[in-house]
Parts: sequence; C-alpha cells; structure tokens
Amino acid sequence: MGRDPKWEKFAELTARCYKAAENGNTLSTCWNDAFNALMDVITQERGNDSSFARELGNLEKLTDFKFNIVGLILDYFDWLWRVGDYQTICVNGDRIISAFDWHVESSSAIRIKMINALMKLGRKDEAVEYCMEWIKAEPEDVNAVITQKALLTERKGEAIC
Repeated sequence: MGRDPKWEKFAELTARCYKAAENGNTLSTCWNDAFNALMDVITQERGNDSSFARELGNLEKLTDFKFNIVGLILDYFDWLWRVGDYQTICVNGDRIISAFDWHVESSSAIRIKMINALMKLGRKDEAVEYCMEWIKAEPEDVNAVITQKALLTERKGEAIC
C-alpha cells in the first residue's frame, strides 16, 4: 500500500504544498492535486478491499502515520477558506465526508467549514438542511446542535464559527 505509485504521488504533492507554503507561495493546483491524489488512493484501495480504512484514523494507522493525512485534510480546507474557494469547500467536503464513516473521529471541522461556505455563497437554506443531515448522521456531536442554533440566528452570508 505505502509503496504504491499513487501513495508516492500523494506524498510528493503534499511535500510540494507544504514547501511552497513555507516560502509564502500558495499554489492552488498543488493543494487541489494533493487532495485529489488522496481521494484517488482511497478509491483504488477500496476497489481492492471495500472495508479499507472506513475511519480516517484507520487510514493514518494503515500508513504508519507516514503522511499526516488528517493534518493535510484540515490544512487543505483551511487553505480553501483563506483563498475564498467556498464552492470547492462544499464539493470536496462532501467527498471527504462521504469517504469515511465518522464513528470514531468527528467530522465537525469539515462540516462547519462547509456550512460557513454555504452561508458565504448565500445558500442559507442549504446550510440549515445540511446541518440537519449532520445531526442525523452524528447525533452525539454537540457541535452539530450548536451550529444549528447559530445558523438559525445568523444573518445571511455571515460565518457562524
């Protein structure tokens, strides 16, 4: 798994993104390419074994924590927020949320970014609906309930968290 060319491509792209960021250069294609490479690897691995890394933390363990995948995902969504790419936050947020089961880890950081992105895009009704789905999917996640309450009191287009 870790020696597969797709894993190596992911590692290369990730290293390039962080090196560019250290030098003050944010390469949009680099971050998007690294995320897409990760999603390609997950798809490929699940093609061989449908139960492969159903939890995000399992993916870290299976790769011996070699890639800091959780950190990369969070950094990627932070970067998308900083550059104001709200549509990509929504699209790729759905992709990563759908890729894992989220019974062990919380998806809150990504879901909150998605809801805020929907608000920035002026899609408050969709944000509320998404939050309701989040509550159904993760009923013990207090962040979902808090976010829902904040959504219902916020004005259109404002970030809630």
